[in-house]
Amino acid sequence: MLKKGEIAPDFPVGDRSLYQILDGSAVVVFFFPKAFTPGCTKEAGGFRREYETLRKSGCEVVGVSSDSQQTNDRFQASLGLPYPLVGDPEGAISRAYKVRWPIIGVNQRVTYVVSRARKVRVAFHSELDMDAHVTRACETMASGAS
Repeated sequence: MLKKGEIAPDFPVGDRSLYQILDGSAVVVFFFPKAFTPGCTKEAGGFRREYETLRKSGCEVVGVSSDSQQTNDRFQASLGLPYPLVGDPEGAISRAYKVRWPIIGVNQRVTYVVSRARKVRVAFHSELDMDAHVTRACETMASGAS
């Protein structure tokens, strides 16, 4: 896992990049293991529920899984998510963020809050408490500077 203060690596997010998004706002980058599973559905739904709160606090949201982009697009549409999901089947993004389980090849459940200066403000890991990820992100953004 990246540590607080480390520079978050750039990666493509649709037709933009993380760094392009960071030019305008902080970003919550949450890594999840597998689309369409109960835990990941709950976590993604939590970020959907709090999306406007996060935006009003100066933050965008991006989800990343080891699924294909097509699977993430279907998952995003099925949940009506207002934020992008990024497919990372080769694991390049998850390795750069140090969240890939080495043997099973899927992401750990990790959430980062990245400041506009591209630095990690918060790195949070919990495999079982899906609600804690969005709670931690909202608390971080409510606490001040992005």
